Amino acid sequence: MEVVGSLAPGGPFWIPLHGIVLLPVIAAALAFAFPRAWYQNILLGANGVLTLVAVLLFRQVRWGGSVVQSLAGWHIPVAITLRADQLSTPWVLLTAVFFTGAFLFSTRGTYRDKTFLFLFMVLEAAILGIFLSGDIFNIYVLMELGMLSIAILIMYKQEKQAVYDAMLYLMMNFIAMAFMLLGIGYLYRLTGVLDLQEIHLRLMDLDDPRAGLVPYALIMTAVALKSALLPLFGWLPRAHGAASAPAIVSAVLSGVQVKAGVYLLVRLGQVFQPLVEAELFFMVLGFLTSTAGFLLAIAQKDIKLILAYHTVSQVGLIVMGLNMGSQTAFWGGMYHMINHALFKGVLFLTAGIIIEEYGTRSYAEIRGVFRRMPALGIATIAGVLGITGAPFFNGSISKYFIHQGLQGSPAELGLYLINFGTILSFVKYSTILLGPPPATPPSPRDPYVATVSLLFGGACLAGGLFGSAAVELFFGPLIPAGGALAPEKIALFAATLVLALLTYRFLVCRMGEVLQAVRIFKFSFNQVTVFMTLFFAALLGYAYLVA
Repeated sequence: MEVVGSLAPGGPFWIPLHGIVLLPVIAAALAFAFPRAWYQNILLGANGVLTLVAVLLFRQVRWGGSVVQSLAGWHIPVAITLRADQLSTPWVLLTAVFFTGAFLFSTRGTYRDKTFLFLFMVLEAAILGIFLSGDIFNIYVLMELGMLSIAILIMYKQEKQAVYDAMLYLMMNFIAMAFMLLGIGYLYRLTGVLDLQEIHLRLMDLDDPRAGLVPYALIMTAVALKSALLPLFGWLPRAHGAASAPAIVSAVLSGVQVKAGVYLLVRLGQVFQPLVEAELFFMVLGFLTSTAGFLLAIAQKDIKLILAYHTVSQVGLIVMGLNMGSQTAFWGGMYHMINHALFKGVLFLTAGIIIEEYGTRSYAEIRGVFRRMPALGIATIAGVLGITGAPFFNGSISKYFIHQGLQGSPAELGLYLINFGTILSFVKYSTILLGPPPATPPSPRDPYVATVSLLFGGACLAGGLFGSAAVELFFGPLIPAGGALAPEKIALFAATLVLALLTYRFLVCRMGEVLQAVRIFKFSFNQVTVFMTLFFAALLGYAYLVA
């Protein structure tokens, strides 16, 4: 059911959807004249209000139907429309909650001046707008706005390497956005509209359906780069693992921002569904992306780069689940997006504090985290157990659903390989928790650091204990998850863990030269530009074959 939202109290949803998008920016702009301490408290309050509104919107959509609102009183398809439906509202809620947690986590961060906070709120508004927008050109503009905010936040401390990484990120994304803009122009020429729903209807009526394949390939090439799919993920380690990027920036980029790209893969895939079914193409690409991600993660010494490359790997796994042609696997992929935000969020947040405490980013020089900072150690363990799919934790449920979609097919072996690579990587990462801590006393910390970390870690556990109910709550279908705790599943995880421990001890630790060669490998700007062209050609060729 679709409800055209009323702006009057007592209507289907009386809060304007554009108000949700604009609230972070308006609060940040109006309160800018206040002192810094007041300013951050006002923005924290604005995020609290935003979270409450997101809950109300989610409730309306989940049990009352979609909400559609047109700006300026124009009619569809001329108007810019905002749509809140069962595909978008879980991510609106996730974004609001995540940004609120990030604000609490860093209340005493020395880098948090008013300009930083303003840019952080602009990024939040851009992400919310992407999830709610029903207009493809509006999505393009919001992606550009988010891209500029991210680049400035990465280089905010003005360190040389961070500025270089941010500029490369910008250049790679500018090329991708050029692909998208060209595709949107071509699509507008074909259909005469920019509204996603209307584009979908008009594509079905094209005299020559193949005419829509070129704009499809152009737009999806840009979205694939935003999603960090192979071979277009060269920007992600530079952005998420930037040396001087604050912990909350890395956490938000990995936990929320990259999900906007994956969300658009699904949303725009539905728009072009009359023309092309590219599930096989993206499923294979997801497997290759996931495999490349964990192999590169294993080679890293920098703990933020280990986490960054594992964002690539987990995105690949999510894309596999979303494109298997199985409803169970699809909802498993959607649930894994939420789970990834939780466990990768807590891992990036705690990694930032660990780096600050130890004065190094090398996993080999960090020991005794659990004894030195027990709360952060517990939260890190919860994140590790979540991402590895340990029984009773959230990753085990979403991976179980994805596995159900592959059962009996040759691709099932690929999922076992990805799970093994993930566990192996985090066996290496977890060494920072063990051993004797430094003799010096730990630095005093804001209590919100431990509180937010433990809340995110607790959510990883709750997402596993109540996984089936969570999927039903967020997405609608009730999928039994009892098989995730079957004795054979627990035994398989235990056996994989033992094999990973042995592989790390007797193989990975003895591959110093090989790992060093892999570690220094990075995609250059020129390479990514060539890869974008090749990706476009490959996707277009595939689309012509299956159309």
